[in-house]
Order: sequence, then C-alpha cells, then structure tokens
Amino acid sequence: MSSKRLVIVGGGISGLAAAYYAEKQFPEMNITLLEAEGRLGGKVATYRDEGLTIERGPDSYVARKHVLTDLIEEIGLGEQLVRNNTSQAYILDARGLHPIPKGAVMGIPTDLELFAETSLLTEEEKAEVTERLLHPAPDLTIPETDIPLGEYLRPRLGDALVEKLIEPLLSGIYAGDIDRMSTFATYPQFVANEQKAGSLFEGMRLMRPLDQQQGPTLKATGQFLSLATGLESLVERLEEVLERTEIRLETPLRSIEREEDGRYRLETDHGPEYADDILLTIPHRQVVSLLPDATLPGLANLSTHSTATVTLIFDKETALPIDGTGFIVNRRAPYSITACTAIDQKWNHAAPNHTVLRAFIGRPGKDALVRESDEMIERVVLEDLENICGRPLHPERVVISRLLDGLPAYTVGHAQRIQEVREIVASHYPHIHLAGLAYDGVGLPDCVAGVKATLEQMALQQPEPCKES
Repeated sequence: MSSKRLVIVGGGISGLAAAYYAEKQFPEMNITLLEAEGRLGGKVATYRDEGLTIERGPDSYVARKHVLTDLIEEIGLGEQLVRNNTSQAYILDARGLHPIPKGAVMGIPTDLELFAETSLLTEEEKAEVTERLLHPAPDLTIPETDIPLGEYLRPRLGDALVEKLIEPLLSGIYAGDIDRMSTFATYPQFVANEQKAGSLFEGMRLMRPLDQQQGPTLKATGQFLSLATGLESLVERLEEVLERTEIRLETPLRSIEREEDGRYRLETDHGPEYADDILLTIPHRQVVSLLPDATLPGLANLSTHSTATVTLIFDKETALPIDGTGFIVNRRAPYSITACTAIDQKWNHAAPNHTVLRAFIGRPGKDALVRESDEMIERVVLEDLENICGRPLHPERVVISRLLDGLPAYTVGHAQRIQEVREIVASHYPHIHLAGLAYDGVGLPDCVAGVKATLEQMALQQPEPCKES
C-alpha cells in the first residue's frame, strides 16, 4: 500500500514549521508544500544591502515564548540569536514624547516609585492608578467568560492609564480596538496572574523580567529576540533542513474536492494534487472560499486591517533627536504613523553603519493610506517625522513594505468561534486542518505553537499501523 500524503498549503512560517514537524511526526508520510508566490516566508522578509539587515515584516519575537527559540536551536541557528537593546522607549501624544514608565509590564505598573516619575499622567491620574492597584474595588471579580480587554482593565487601572499608555502598547499587536479585543484570546495572562496572585498588581509583578525582580544589581536584558542574519534566514534554514517535503512554488490552490475514496483532489494552476490530509495555513478568507460546504461565519466575519512599514535609511552621521529605541503613537495624537523604531539603536546587528528609522502606518478602521502610492506614503510619513523631530529629514533610501488585509482582529469570543470553526470543518471536511494567524495568535511563536498542536491532533486521528499476528 502506498504511503499516505499530507499537503500543506501556504509557505509562510506556519507552513514551513508544519513541514518540519510533520517530517518528524509522520516518518512514513509523503509531504508536499504548495505556495502560491515565487518565494517562501510569507510575511517574514529581510532587507539586506550594504551591511544592513532590516526586517520588512516582523522584526523579533517575545523571548519568553520558548517554542520558537527551541525550533531555531534545533535547526542550527541558535548562535545567531540576538536580544534587543534596552534603552528608553516613548509614548507620543499631542504634547510630545513621554518615556514609557520603567518597571511597567505591558503598560501595567509593577514599581509604583518608578511609575510616579512618569510625565504621561497628571498627579491626580497617577494617584488614582496607585489607589486602584493597591486597593482593588471590592466588587471586582475575575471574569469567567470573555469580555473586552478595555472592560477588564479600566476598573482595575482607570481610564487615563488605559488610554494614555496601555492602549498604544497593546492594541497594535493584535490589530484591534482595546474596547472590542478579546481578553481571553489576546492577553489571558492578565486574568491568569490576577487569579494566581489575588490582584492584577501582584500578578503582573510575577511577570517582571528577572532583572526587575532582583533589583538594580542585575543588568537589564532585552525581552525580544531576533537573528543576527535576519529572520528570513529562519525561512532559508527551514527550507534547507526539510528532507522529505516536496516544495512547489508559484502553485496557487484553486479548489478542493473530496473523492469517493475519502481522499482529496486539490486543483492547482499546474494540475491536480491528491492528499489524505490537508493543512491550510493560508489567509482565512481563502479558507472560506475553498471549503464551500462548510458555513464558517467565524472566519467569514473575521475583520482584518492593512499595515505598512516605511524604513528610512540615513547616513551614520545623521543624528536624530530620538534618544532611545523609538516611540508608539497615542491614537488621539495628530499623526498618521502609529509607531516608529530607531533600528540602529534597538538592534546592534541591523545597521552598524547607518541611522535607520522604521515607521508604521495603518490603524484598524483607518488604513486607507496603506493602499496609496509609495510617493504618497513616503510624503505623509516624512511630514509626520519632521514635525516630531522639528527639522527637515533627508533619507538616502526609503523602503516600503505593505501587508494588505493581513492582521486579523481578535474580538470578544474569538477562541470559542475558532473552536466552532474547527469543529465545523472537521465534520464537513475530515482530515482538513487549519493553522496560522487567524486562529491561535499573531506572533511568530504563536504560529509555530499552533502548527505543533495541530500536528499532534492529526497524529491522534491517524489509524494505528497493523501489527503482525
């Protein structure tokens, strides 16, 4: 009998990691990876030129999410891991730049003496935050069902801190409005640590990096990891180490039909493919169109928004009045950009001979600028940065990268809806599985963890091999 065949659709980080783990999980299975574009990596791409190593997509991942570090070390890239520098970052509002309070974890204060120094809030607002942290309202209860993140945080911290610090820090990661975002699907650690420690304040103190917990004697360490050779080298190495996976580029999938024998026929631009199992790591709207027999409102109604990064490269002698790693923009500030990173300050490896700013545009519901011409985007971003810096700027090069409709919004009830989606797909299309940004998290480690969990579930569905009597 011929070996069973797994077809992975999508050659981004989710699809590549799936192929890597599938080779280990299913040593007897034939594996094919289909990618519609002419390159692998999806959103992961690195600009490399004249000593520059600058990410066009995600530039790092949270170090405490070890699943990606484990994968990087397994494939021999561990020596390339680098941590970000820990100099000051800022919040930009209509009044100007304000240092993000030291000792804050995801915007929530864990050291009230350091928090008292912030210029973001008035003295009255800081007093309110301190009172709420130290003496939570007696009627506060830990939610048992999903609620908006803003609804969870506001009674515990006050509106001022949520609007001025936490919203800019957290909403961009999950591409959402903090008053619509799912608490359980985006930041479940808030609830878990409050339950563990008895209050949100004490719970967040448990999450502090080791250097903050043990006082000023330890040197602060960056909480993000990247690769000195660029994150695209992760894509390149995964492709190198795959031993049994047949990769087919420029092979978009047009339809999926189930044959009478239970296998699936996948129509592509280059003819049919056949599979016993299919793992779809493509955008959720494509999943909806490919599986017409399953009604999937949880995916069809999942909103997205578009973003773009605008990298401005200056000569090394150009000094910019941003003393730190960058800033995040309050949504009520009069700017189009949402954040800006001083790449040469944040990463030692990225631009040793240049000064580099990487600006971001595209808010939920306000992302029309992303679809404008490069010239328009460059003009708007330069105007914002010149107003912030107080003088004209003359970059040597500008590199613009777009992510159109790429960031799904995890609104209240997201986890339950995704569970229902998977159950519906399983009932209408047995042995078709879903993984990627739309489901279990938007960061690189979340994508890797998602495909690992999916493959483990697949293994449980495989029939036991016949044993000789």
